[in-house]
Amino acid sequence: MKLHQKLSRALAFGFCLAITSVTIVSLSVPTANAATTPARIGFSSKTVGFEASNARNAGSTEYALIEFITETGLTDASVPITVSSSNPSLMTVSKLAVANALGNYVLTVPANAPSGSATVTASATVAGVVYSRSRVFVITAAGTSVPPVSGSSTITRATTPTMNADQSACAAINYYDVGVGKTYTALGQLPWSQLKGCDTVRIYAKPDNLPYHEMILISAGTNLAPTAPDKFMRVIGVPDPVTGARPIIDGAPDAQGKLATQLETLPGQAARTLQYHDNASATRVLYKLGLVMVGPQAGYNYNNGPAGYISIENLDIRNSVYGNSFSDALGKKTDSYAAFGTCLFVEAAAHLVVKNNVMHNCGNGLFINSKNGTLVELSQDVLIEANTFYNNGNAPVANVTNGYSEHNSYTEARDIIFQYNYFGDVRPGAFGDCLKDRSSGLIVRYNTFASSCGLQLHLMDSTGGNALIYGEPNYASTYVYGNLFDVTPGSNNTNLVNYGGDSGLTANYRQGTLFFYNNTMVVRGDATHGIYPETLMFNLGMPNAVADVRNNLFYALPVTAGSAGKVQAMALGKGTVNMTNNWVSPNAAQYWIGHLTGAVVNGWNTNLGGNNNPVLANVAQHDYRPALGSPLINAGNGLGNLTSSLLPVAQPGAVILRKQDGMIDIGAFEF
Repeated sequence: MKLHQKLSRALAFGFCLAITSVTIVSLSVPTANAATTPARIGFSSKTVGFEASNARNAGSTEYALIEFITETGLTDASVPITVSSSNPSLMTVSKLAVANALGNYVLTVPANAPSGSATVTASATVAGVVYSRSRVFVITAAGTSVPPVSGSSTITRATTPTMNADQSACAAINYYDVGVGKTYTALGQLPWSQLKGCDTVRIYAKPDNLPYHEMILISAGTNLAPTAPDKFMRVIGVPDPVTGARPIIDGAPDAQGKLATQLETLPGQAARTLQYHDNASATRVLYKLGLVMVGPQAGYNYNNGPAGYISIENLDIRNSVYGNSFSDALGKKTDSYAAFGTCLFVEAAAHLVVKNNVMHNCGNGLFINSKNGTLVELSQDVLIEANTFYNNGNAPVANVTNGYSEHNSYTEARDIIFQYNYFGDVRPGAFGDCLKDRSSGLIVRYNTFASSCGLQLHLMDSTGGNALIYGEPNYASTYVYGNLFDVTPGSNNTNLVNYGGDSGLTANYRQGTLFFYNNTMVVRGDATHGIYPETLMFNLGMPNAVADVRNNLFYALPVTAGSAGKVQAMALGKGTVNMTNNWVSPNAAQYWIGHLTGAVVNGWNTNLGGNNNPVLANVAQHDYRPALGSPLINAGNGLGNLTSSLLPVAQPGAVILRKQDGMIDIGAFEF
């Protein structure tokens, strides 16, 4: 590079992540000597919704990107830059120790700042030439206000559960099409951190089922990229038009050994590494707990609330698993997924829809977190619908994982619904669960559990949302209905449902009522299969916990002709199991045989049965609908203690309405 080229540089100053509006009020021209070169200093806001106003409120915080750029548009990070405020009592400027995806400086207006103005000046000197440009901000003291960025706070609690991704208030949908022959050919070409309400990313399946070996970070719903209840941001997979295969997001290296990447591309800038933020550490250059991630950008102020009003649909997400590696934007830094590596990792999100995805071969298929007992880090109002989970979890690895800590699905939220999902086996040798949850307002309905998971349902106490979850009235009421449990117990799988806690803080354990009704439990296996001859149905962790069990089918199905099936033992340990009008196989037992128990089982004499043939449509083909002559038909009793929204109106699997003929059948299916 020639000397005059070295001197032909400019400074670009971009403001991001502000609570209030951002704009340029005044731009000075370069000082005298700068006029002899094409160098310039430019200020350009990158924050959606902050371009049109110069106003700031007391207490506002924003992030700025400050770069020195050559005349060819290339940045030169070696040039030292000075940034200062004319009035630190109105606005302070501080440099981040580690730059994040949206900036490297923080501009803050103190909460007690009076009204006035402050000038922020960025300057650089190269070979005696001074480049300088200023921006003037008008500060408004507390007590008066400037209109906030449009959009609804994701802290807002939904009055009714979110059941779809509503974009009805969008004047237009902004589509970002990704795929072969589309506007974007790679996921890393999108400005993920700037996507907002009314934006829809359509990811098209590649020919020959080829994957996208890329990672995604979705941050919509923050004040950077506002969303609203009727202005969702959506990420949608578009299936192959011939095969119907979903587009694949793959965390493994490609066929040539190239590692998966963490990239985004902001307008007018080179691709950069995704910068994920969690408040337990400084900015991470690479993040190794998720393949598709939902959460804020690095440097984000958590007081703004979590991401939210987001829908993720129709994707095949795979291979965020211990042993696989990935790289940064330049391919110079690599890391490997942790044992907890997750297909879809949600740090905190509100009003989230996860629908019709396949999540497999990861440490966790799905992980939704709540943290630190704070509203701004609480996941809430979540719908998990029509997804397929299988082959997740880990076999034990010394000094890495004991094999019990990773699951097909692991969630903690305030108000969450699982419906129409399919849960298959965990990975060979893994001891993880099908569905582990620590939520309040939990509803599990119309799902299929066809697995030998460690536990089908592992319902434990809140350890992150804390009082915001265990203090909720609906923490004491959990509803499980209309599900099919088609279970083949493994050597470490002897329980169907655990209801209690594992934190050691017993005061916070689940000790309300587990409403368990109109489910079909088929336990395949001989009495000699596994460690124990029994499979335990309900393991309640607290003395005052209650399982209200009614209208269920408990069917022991031996796999060897002439052999006895697994004994379905209803209770062990603590609590009360109230049984009403269930059909049970003749070898079912009230208690775990040969084990001391403090549990109480009531209503055993109300159960039906007598032989081991509930007359089902086609057991060999796993079709457990009642057939003509089945004792299950019209044998259910009333569910008058439930509101209409909690009655079983559908069946497991695809969205099939349950026939309403006046008398409900026992089990998950209606004749």
